[in-house]
Amino acid sequence: MIRFYNGEVCRTISQEEVESIKALAQAGDPVACFKLGRLTYSWHDLSAEEDYLITAQRLFVKAQQGGVVEADVALAIMMFCGEIEPYNPRKAIALLEGALKQGNEYAAYHQLCNLIFGRYGYKQNLDLAEQILDRLLEQSTNPWFYDLKGEVLQARGRYEDSEPWFAKAVEGGVTFSYFSLAIARGYDNNGNLRDWDAMLDTYSKGADEGNTACLHYFALNQIGEYEGLSLEQTEQRDECRGNILQILEECVEELDGISAELLGDIYCKGLYDVPIDYDRAWHCYLRGADYYCLGDCYAKMYDMILQGQVDKGADRQEYLEQCAIYGARLRNRHMQEETVRMYRSGRLTRYAAEIEMYHMPAVEEQK
Repeated sequence: MIRFYNGEVCRTISQEEVESIKALAQAGDPVACFKLGRLTYSWHDLSAEEDYLITAQRLFVKAQQGGVVEADVALAIMMFCGEIEPYNPRKAIALLEGALKQGNEYAAYHQLCNLIFGRYGYKQNLDLAEQILDRLLEQSTNPWFYDLKGEVLQARGRYEDSEPWFAKAVEGGVTFSYFSLAIARGYDNNGNLRDWDAMLDTYSKGADEGNTACLHYFALNQIGEYEGLSLEQTEQRDECRGNILQILEECVEELDGISAELLGDIYCKGLYDVPIDYDRAWHCYLRGADYYCLGDCYAKMYDMILQGQVDKGADRQEYLEQCAIYGARLRNRHMQEETVRMYRSGRLTRYAAEIEMYHMPAVEEQK
């Protein structure tokens, strides 16, 4: 079974349904092309003959040509993440706003995420996000909007008030909401712990439903327990260490980028008495950059190359440049600075227009 977000709910689909979608897409059905594009983009299949990003983009373009508005949104997201050449976030904004003007809920969801979390260079604007949400919720029962209403309230510190919204989202099939629901059940509106057992129980339910953020919490819990043990408690330390690695590996298998980054840190720095393994650390950071578009992971891979922790041989400079430009696109400050430094020293000239339009102003703004 494969977990798949179809723009409305998070659900699992069988291999038979996947094959049916593939057949329809091959026959030119635009909706099937969009669905297969979403699946391809979500799978992150690095072993495929064709780069999965190229395949996903091609499918989204076919869907777009067939009038599927959601495909505009999907292409915009890829552009925001720097996954389509040339890098063009302005075109991404135009695509997203065009879909919004058509009243598309998939576009509304992603635009609201931009406003609530400050994604893709947008400034956080909780007031505007809540105004839009309240209007949408007058006529929509989309459970993802319930989730976002809860997120706005939590961002304001209103944990108790957010609980019914996350509960409605979970009831509507959004297993993604379990993590925030656990926080809502655990804390009051003053940020004080009110019900530890309810919070832990919700994390457990979320983990059972495949929510990797909930599962990740239990890895953090084990880390806290490990750090509280004395050096003499070797059996308990060994058990905690094993649990940490097992949980994080399971999360990475489910394509969780945050867990991939943490696992990379553990192997790179030898945390919790885990033997240093730079190759595994690199692999984890690569997954974090790929799964979650994490600019920090590109920065960490960049530093590993500089420090000689991985040997890229004759391709060393190319790897450094790619880490810098992709990290800069994801707004990692260090990578933005390195991209501009490289450009001023005569490198990365093929990205001249992009660097001068986006990254140099960003670096100047940060001074």
